[in-house]
Amino acid sequence: VLADGRCLFRAIAHGACLKNGEEAPNENRQRELADELRAKVAEELLKRRKETEWFIEGDFDTYVTRIQQTFVWGGEPELLMASHVLK
Repeated sequence: VLADGRCLFRAIAHGACLKNGEEAPNENRQRELADELRAKVAEELLKRRKETEWFIEGDFDTYVTRIQQTFVWGGEPELLMASHVLK
């Protein structure tokens, strides 16, 4: 998995493909899936603001805006939201 700021989202997308019985995505498809997942994760953060805002460091809106940028690394909040998105 490339370390391009999408690494968390790429790894999750890669694993989701394998879990669904699909072939491992190539680099371009992995990037597309990672960016789609990132967008859904950001939406989920906004949707669950009341339950997530307390564990986001700094201003919540600034955080969500920043995490939408493809070069920004994801972390624990994004893992939690990805678990909701991928249910």
